[in-house]
Amino acid sequence: MSRSITPTTVPIETAERELKHLLERLQLGETITLVSSEGTPLAVMVSLKPRPVEVESATDWEARWDALAQKVSQAWTSDKSAVETLVEMRR
Repeated sequence: MSRSITPTTVPIETAERELKHLLERLQLGETITLVSSEGTPLAVMVSLKPRPVEVESATDWEARWDALAQKVSQAWTSDKSAVETLVEMRR
């Protein structure tokens, strides 16, 4: 699942108090610009932590492959089967 990454601007004083919280909420590639009390940019923090890996269950994986097989089967227009076509391609 993809979410849009919006740049965030944070006063340096807030970053001093909430650094741990800011780092925990940062997603890969997201940035936080630290600004002075006058609003002048001082630094940019960029998250380098990896995205969590989504683990797909075997049942979900098999269901997706079955659905794909059905779509291919319905769209198949050749007189030869897919296996026959592959055998010919490998010759």
